[in-house]
Amino acid sequence: MPTVKRFGGGRNLKRGMGSATGAFAAADTDRLTASWATTPMSPYELVERNLQIVCARGREAARNKPHAKKFLRLCITNVVGHKGMKISPSVSYDGKPDTPARNALKDALTEWGKDPEVTGLYSWHDVEKLVLRTVVTDGECFVRELRGKDFGKYRYQLQLIDPTRIPVNLKKELPNGNRVFAGIEYTPYGRPVAYYVANEDPHYYGTTSYQKADRIPAEEIIHLFVPEMIGQKRGFSWLAGSLPHMHNLDGYTHASLINARVGASKMGIVEADPEYIEVEDDDADDIPMDAEPGTIDILPPGYKFTKWDPQFPQGEYQQFITTNLHIIAADLGVSYASLSGDLSQVNFSSIRAGVLPEQDFWMDVQEWLTHRFYSVVYRNWVEQAVLHKAIRIGTSPLRLERIDQYEQAKYNGRRWKYVDPVKEVNAERLQHKSMLKSISQSIRENGGEPEEVFKEIAEDVERIATEIDIPKEAAAALLGIISKGLPDGKTS
Repeated sequence: MPTVKRFGGGRNLKRGMGSATGAFAAADTDRLTASWATTPMSPYELVERNLQIVCARGREAARNKPHAKKFLRLCITNVVGHKGMKISPSVSYDGKPDTPARNALKDALTEWGKDPEVTGLYSWHDVEKLVLRTVVTDGECFVRELRGKDFGKYRYQLQLIDPTRIPVNLKKELPNGNRVFAGIEYTPYGRPVAYYVANEDPHYYGTTSYQKADRIPAEEIIHLFVPEMIGQKRGFSWLAGSLPHMHNLDGYTHASLINARVGASKMGIVEADPEYIEVEDDDADDIPMDAEPGTIDILPPGYKFTKWDPQFPQGEYQQFITTNLHIIAADLGVSYASLSGDLSQVNFSSIRAGVLPEQDFWMDVQEWLTHRFYSVVYRNWVEQAVLHKAIRIGTSPLRLERIDQYEQAKYNGRRWKYVDPVKEVNAERLQHKSMLKSISQSIRENGGEPEEVFKEIAEDVERIATEIDIPKEAAAALLGIISKGLPDGKTS
């Protein structure tokens, strides 16, 4: 019977899911997995141990790491966009659109958006971008809702709170059975009751003490974060998984740049020949050397110059950068092309395959923000404005008994241009003809509001028909809305 020799002193190699004992290979503990976690950490432990460190490193990356800054720009550009989330009041009456109420709400919301924040420093669009940027960088954002006569015409403004003012090290049991963890008070069932907010940024005064903190009821606080574990109470930076790679990539790039600069300069070692000269310790300091490009120095007798010519970086540099950027992009949920700006290997098919899942990710973030932030702010703003009769149709304020109807709205986030416009538009038309999709649905998917689009089209038709004195059918044909209707039976 043949014998099989095993080389090396390690354990038997495992394959697939199992090991020799039938257990998971991922559960093996040996010298190759010694640094791999073996005890699961609870969300409480993760927050206590890591929140401040990850927050600090996320903020540093947002300031100094180019690809972290690029990801932040991608988030703001694709989630918020240059016009922000479009909030369209959709109040109806007797099953029909209540146009006067819609217009009144829309105009009032636009006016409120000029000064929605208590400090007066930010517009509504600024608030949108800053909230998202804070969530991405720090992992969470706290927004306080302020109500009353001191807070603008509509009796409602927001206050943005730096997450570091909610003390992660504040933890205690309360006599009423509630408990405080990471600066937030909870019921025994885990429902937030209040938030403890330091009066001012403690670091401004050179201290990290949170002894003076205000207890703010949870009803006044919007706490935005994306939980990744059941029971998670605070949010971690969205950059957390890629921060080690970014840090190492930044160090590698910096070292490579320095090495390239050194290699491009005249560098070497001055050696003294002991047969010709006796050298004391500080003699070499007196030899003048000029490292400017294109210069030639003459050494004193008895000295010789030994060239030092580092060859790094060479071909391995680009491969290392590319590989790490693929890893970082995968962690952040965006395509390599979007994160790096490298389109050298992109074509219509590949960019579409990368863009579509990425756009789904952006829309998922928009939906989350709509549910947790936009809809909350809009409903509460409407409530305060209507209660205090701050919105009027003519001279009549909106009716208090219809407040639930006034709170209805549609939220349309930023959408993107087609990758291959002709093919994609033709595909949309085919779906319309096949009754698989309505025109209104297509308009909404492109970030528009059907009622507004139809109204604008009707106005265009009316204007053209009036200005050049032709029938409306002909004007519609000129705009490409219909194919027939030109004078004398001509078609477009």
